[in-house]
Amino acid sequence: MLFLVDAKLVLLQPSANEHGELKYDMRVIAHNVEFYTLSREQPALNSPSSPLDDNSDNNYLPMGALGHSLRDSLWYFDGTSMHAWSDVLDVLSSALTEHGREVAPTVAIATDFYPLSAIVEKGLLTGLESDLVQRRDINFAFYRLNPRTHLSIPSLLRHHLAQYDSPAALHLSHSYQKLPYFNHALEVLLHDVLDDEVDTPPESLETALLPGVLSFLSSFPTYLDIVAGCTRKTELRSWKTLFRYLPPVVELFEESLQKDMLKTAGSYLLILHAFDEGSFSARQISTLLKRAREEGDWDLCKELARFLVGIDETGNLLKTVLVRAGLRDAEPNNSYSSDEDEHMMTSNGISTSNGAAVQTPDRSDGNSSGSIIHAGRHTGSSSQDYFAESARYS
Repeated sequence: MLFLVDAKLVLLQPSANEHGELKYDMRVIAHNVEFYTLSREQPALNSPSSPLDDNSDNNYLPMGALGHSLRDSLWYFDGTSMHAWSDVLDVLSSALTEHGREVAPTVAIATDFYPLSAIVEKGLLTGLESDLVQRRDINFAFYRLNPRTHLSIPSLLRHHLAQYDSPAALHLSHSYQKLPYFNHALEVLLHDVLDDEVDTPPESLETALLPGVLSFLSSFPTYLDIVAGCTRKTELRSWKTLFRYLPPVVELFEESLQKDMLKTAGSYLLILHAFDEGSFSARQISTLLKRAREEGDWDLCKELARFLVGIDETGNLLKTVLVRAGLRDAEPNNSYSSDEDEHMMTSNGISTSNGAAVQTPDRSDGNSSGSIIHAGRHTGSSSQDYFAESARYS
C-alpha cells in the first residue's frame, strides 16, 4: 500500500514475524512529494477504431500495447521535477527492510511548467503554465493558465541506456515507435545527451553515454534522418563531438543515396559543406541533383540550385552541376572537367572550372525568399539555411 503523508511517499508491505503474525513494514521511499500516480490505476482512454492511424488527431497507444514497459510505472512530483519508476515492482523489491537495499533510482524529468499528469500511452507529461497578464483598460493584473506538454520518452530511454540496459530501452521504444512524433523523441534524446557531453566532457570513453546512444539509434531505419536532423538543429561547436563517434559525413551522404533518402542526403551535403569543406565537391551535388531529377523531386532540385547560388553568386558552379546532372547542355566555349577534385571547397571559397577562387558570401542574416525555412547555424553563409528543419531545440 502507498500513502502520501506529510509530503512523504510511504510504502507499507505486509509480512509475517517469527510467530507467524501479520505485520506491516513501513518505509519512506520519497520526500517532498506533492502528488503521485500509479499508471495501472489510470482510466483507459476511449480507443477509436484505428488508434495509430496517421490521419487521426488522437494518436495514442492502448495500455495493453505497452506490455510490461510502463504499465506498472509509478510517478510523483517533488516540486522540482517529475520522477518515475518504470516498474513499481522494482520499488517493492528494493524497499524490503530486511534486504537493506537502497530504493531503486528514479527517472527525473525536469519541466518548465507545473506537471499535472503523466499520459503513459502517449509518452507525455501534461501540465499548466501561468502567465501574468496586465492590461491598460483594467486596474488589476491576473494570471492566465496555458496547457503545456513535455515528452517523457527521451528521459526514460536515456535512463535505461545510462544503466547499460539496452534491451529495456529497445522494448520501451518498440512500444512507442508507431507514434507520429517518435522520431522527434529520438532526436531530442540524441540532442540532450550531446549537449551534456559538450558542456561536461566525460572523463573517458568508457563513461561516455553518447556512443551507446548512437549505437542504440542505429537499430532504427530512420537513423540517418535522426542524426541529420539533430545535427542541423545543433550548434556547430557540438558537431566535432558528435562526429567523433560517427563515420565520415561523406559516408553518411553516400549511404543516404543508396537508401534513396534524397532529402536526407541533401542535409548531409550541407553538413559536409560546413564541417568538412575539404571533402565537399561539385560531383556530390551533381549526383544528388541527377537522382532528384530522375525521381521527379523538383522541390529538392530547386533547393539544391538555390544552395549553389548561395555559395557561388557567379553561377559558374551551378552551371557545372546542371551540366553534369543532365539538366543543361554544355556551353561550346566552356569545357567542364570530369576530374573528381574539380570545384572542391577551399578555406577561402570555391575553386571554379577556370581555376579562379570565388569567395563564399557571408550573409549571416539568413534572409531568403521562397519556401526555405530558416534554422540551423546562426552564423556563416546563407547556404546553411537550405534543407533546414522547421524548429530548433530550446
